[in-house]
Amino acid sequence: MKKFKIRFIIGISVFLLVGCATAEDVRRASDLIRTDNELARILEEVRPVDQITSEMDLINLANHAKAEADALKGNQSKFPDAIAYYRIAATAYWRSGRPEVVNALFETSNSGTDLCNNLGDRAPDRDCLFLRLVIPFAGLESIAKEKGLSGLLQKVDFNDGNAQPAEIQTMQDIRRSLQKTKPLVQKILVIGVDDSLLSHPGMREYYCDNTKKAVDYYDSTAGILVTKVKEFHTNFPANTPSLGITLNEARGLRKLDRDIPSFCQ
Repeated sequence: MKKFKIRFIIGISVFLLVGCATAEDVRRASDLIRTDNELARILEEVRPVDQITSEMDLINLANHAKAEADALKGNQSKFPDAIAYYRIAATAYWRSGRPEVVNALFETSNSGTDLCNNLGDRAPDRDCLFLRLVIPFAGLESIAKEKGLSGLLQKVDFNDGNAQPAEIQTMQDIRRSLQKTKPLVQKILVIGVDDSLLSHPGMREYYCDNTKKAVDYYDSTAGILVTKVKEFHTNFPANTPSLGITLNEARGLRKLDRDIPSFCQ
């Protein structure tokens, strides 16, 4: 479980290519670079003793980036900058780890993704890809931290001839957690169908690395669940006490609709 860590920082450089850029254009370009650099600094330099401070710094940074993005989203020519700000905001909200900003995380991710869809082929691939990944990755990370699924399953032993109420409850909890986790993993795999990933080696490497971790985490946990369910039904063929999970259900829960993309192999 400790190995299941998801961390993502994309650096972005903004260049003013139009000679007649306004003072506001210059200010915003400078602010975008500064805001992105500040995000990287907080994520890279924070120490455990500074955890609470860093959480608030991230939230303040996210609020600023979101406000800038909201101010730009009405002007299509500014969509790329707005998307970059939304990416910064989503990252900062996510990495703050504070439950009170979950709605803001969803809002920034959805707002940025809407702008990406509006731009179509002209959308900035890296920022837009991250905005699609942040919600499922954040969800997986949250569930992994909250439950410690594999650790719980290792404490269940039906081969000793006993099926304690606590063990059965653990199995039920694991099933519910996997039911929440499976759609997130499958959403990540669906994103791998996007051919734009193939044109960005850095993004492809990031996507493949974290997708493999997500799938390995899910498959190993679901695999243990299948083993424990099989143990239960072997040792308690009358299904007394009732586990409430059939072997077919456990196997179906483990099966994902898609494989890891071939370019990740």
